[in-house]
Amino acid sequence: MTMKHRHKMKALTKGIKHALVVSLSASMLISTSSSFAQSDGMNTNQIHALSVLSQSEQQRLQTRLSKVEAEIERLLPQLTLEEKVSLVHAGGKFHIPAIERLNIHEMWMSDGPHGVRYEIDRNSWAPAGWTNDYSTYLPPLTAVAASWDPNMASLHGNVLGAEARHRNKDLILGPGVNLARLPLYGRNFEYMGEDPYLAAALVVPTVKAIQANDVGATVKHYALNTQELNRTGVNAKPDERTLREVYLPAFEAAVKEANVYAIMGAYNEFRGTNANQSHHLIKTILKGEWGYEGVLLTDWNVDINTYDAAMNGLDIEMGTDVASYDEYFLATPLLNMIKAGKVPESELDDKVRRILRVQLSIGMMDKQRLSGERNTQAHRNDARTIATNGVVLLKNDGKVLPLDAQKVSNILVLGPNADKRHGFGGGSSEVKALYEISPLDGLKAKFKQAGKNVNIQHVRPASSQFMPIPNDYLTTRHWTGTPSWQINYYADKQLNQLTSESWIADPQFDAKNQPQNVEIKANIKPVESGKHTLKILADGDVSLAVNDKILVNKKANPANIIEYVIDLTADETYAIRLIYQGQQQVTLGWETPNSLYNDEAEYLAAAQNADAVLYFGGLSHADDRESIDRPDMKLPGQQDEIINKLLAVNPNTVVFIIGGSAVEMPWADKANAIAWGWYGGMEAGHAYSDILFGDANPNGKMPITLPKSLQDTAPIALNDYNETESLYSEGVFIGYRWFEQQKIAPAFPFGHGLSYSQFSYDNIKLSKSTMAEGGTMTITADITNTSGIDGAEVAQLYLHDVKASVSRPQKELKGFDKIWLKAGETGQVSFTLTQRDLSFWDINSNDWLAEAGKFTVMLGSSVEDIRLQKSFNYQK
Repeated sequence: MTMKHRHKMKALTKGIKHALVVSLSASMLISTSSSFAQSDGMNTNQIHALSVLSQSEQQRLQTRLSKVEAEIERLLPQLTLEEKVSLVHAGGKFHIPAIERLNIHEMWMSDGPHGVRYEIDRNSWAPAGWTNDYSTYLPPLTAVAASWDPNMASLHGNVLGAEARHRNKDLILGPGVNLARLPLYGRNFEYMGEDPYLAAALVVPTVKAIQANDVGATVKHYALNTQELNRTGVNAKPDERTLREVYLPAFEAAVKEANVYAIMGAYNEFRGTNANQSHHLIKTILKGEWGYEGVLLTDWNVDINTYDAAMNGLDIEMGTDVASYDEYFLATPLLNMIKAGKVPESELDDKVRRILRVQLSIGMMDKQRLSGERNTQAHRNDARTIATNGVVLLKNDGKVLPLDAQKVSNILVLGPNADKRHGFGGGSSEVKALYEISPLDGLKAKFKQAGKNVNIQHVRPASSQFMPIPNDYLTTRHWTGTPSWQINYYADKQLNQLTSESWIADPQFDAKNQPQNVEIKANIKPVESGKHTLKILADGDVSLAVNDKILVNKKANPANIIEYVIDLTADETYAIRLIYQGQQQVTLGWETPNSLYNDEAEYLAAAQNADAVLYFGGLSHADDRESIDRPDMKLPGQQDEIINKLLAVNPNTVVFIIGGSAVEMPWADKANAIAWGWYGGMEAGHAYSDILFGDANPNGKMPITLPKSLQDTAPIALNDYNETESLYSEGVFIGYRWFEQQKIAPAFPFGHGLSYSQFSYDNIKLSKSTMAEGGTMTITADITNTSGIDGAEVAQLYLHDVKASVSRPQKELKGFDKIWLKAGETGQVSFTLTQRDLSFWDINSNDWLAEAGKFTVMLGSSVEDIRLQKSFNYQK
């Protein structure tokens, strides 16, 4: 075992399962498995499934897999046509039917990608009302991507797989690998960043670890689901090179390297038809070129039709919004088409074979199937480990961090995320956790455990600007679980012609100089009884009603705030309805008997007097959520104003951002200490405290670029973000590639992340000066921890094609290696390039092409911090 692998092993927690440890020697296991395959008829994809298992588990799984194909051919002829059709569509909200006479069980699926979702009613979206459906809330996959560590991906997948099995699930609907092309995208927090290589490298260990638990992973959403704006109708139209180089590699790796059992299609259209019935995506690429043998299933309620879905490779239809399961496109309509000879029964047989293959491979008919485990201390430890390794230290001027726990006695904690919990929100990824440690909880626990009496003062800073009613009082929930206001748009002033419905986080609306008739409504619950002053700041006609009683109905002028005093009773629910008609802005706020918020003088005085000021800001699932994109890239709730004022009185204020998408940080130059924690799962507060006080050394790196401005990003700059079609006009220049091509300086670059340690890079070596066609190139370098603190560095390998016949990025990530080093220690990192790494997708030959010529490898700590480089020739 190499030095770098020894250090990786030391870094893992005790919660890592034996299967994951063994994965460090996966190549040896694959070799062993290959010898089994020669005698037992297993295919190459099945061999991959063995690569993360212990020897005894390999033998168990090898025996099962060796019988799968024969069992499929035994069962298939016994199925009636009607029974076969019943298997290719839902028989409930989250399962397909059983065929009991053949011992074919119901196949159950569950959201989501970072924790098994609470139980949904069998035939509706209502919660089933179980009291034992709690699960470990893991940090979302953005945190895994920020770790740049396959071991964290394996940990994540192992917990997810084990808990899904314990809940008797057969497919877990994750991981997600769509790329963060647009910072506004509502589901960025679920995915693995902006780079195709990084996502591909991390999805493989995630899938293997899930499936080692006898559960099928479901990689999603295939393909090009990069916006929630009209997600069911927007037409994705990238050119073929962009499709192949950027948006498919993670799916390809999941199929070819991890043998993923299931893939979920995207909501969006692809070149004019729904992605779930695209011949090019499914028949040509997925099941043709890649040789995929698993199932393709829909997301819930997608826009397909019977013939195209049946003929172009869709295997399972889930969640269609019709009255009966028999009305699904792949139900009675498919049965009738087959009987009429319009769809060959052979197409149906292929789908059934795939479904049976998955069921048999995960042991649904196997009495020795693993039983899983859930809510264990080991899983909680793993959640904490992943969260800790995902924290990115963006800035640490003057070594503000780590804080010295022995020297601080008065800590001021502020910000909307200081005491917020995020697990139960965001959409299909919501998790019902036994608990969730907030940042404030984590700080209190740290000092309580140490037996040190520290004054931790928590305040809620109020903005000097007119603020909307905080969602602390809101009882209305968007279906994603997020406190939200419903907004309805009408074509007429009488509000008779409803044109669209949506949801917003706060009762404020900007018409952007377009005449609008909108209705904003929600239910609120006061926390104190007494007089509440409702306030409206608007330019236009407004009407305000509480419990259907109209209180205000007049034309508003922004020079005057409209006020109405009303007596409200604590814990009673009130229906608020605000109507705005105009083309400017409206905001509904209020004053309560005793505000939850501290005024400016109070919180700034506290900041001046504190030993440490910790501002936990960022986003929540009112912003990052399925079905809705963010309206802009700004921090919500006047956070920028408050951060600026805190930094003015205390420049050592630590700004700790929580969120899954990029935000603008106009105050970044003034701040000395900035960290990014994503959504940290149920152990978030403990992980964040460990980082802030030096019990853990930050080692995460940004898996996305943090732009200075939304206008700097490619989709916005190219006017390629709308409801109808997305042309992917930037081509292969996604994320950091765009910023380098356009020479735009981001706030913080892709791959950036500081440590409490410092590292030097030396002695780069190439295995040869010329790489031949079909050959490989090995690159090594020495990394030295030059500090007095043990830590980890992620060395990143970028490749540049010096002279190409097509436009290629200045740098393309082609390798990374996280190395753990003690103070003063030197270790070696190693990377291997293949011909595919040198290639681009050639539209003339419709294949990968590596052109002869000079290539430069660049090794660094981020895409902008290149420490070493060296060139070689590629010869055909």
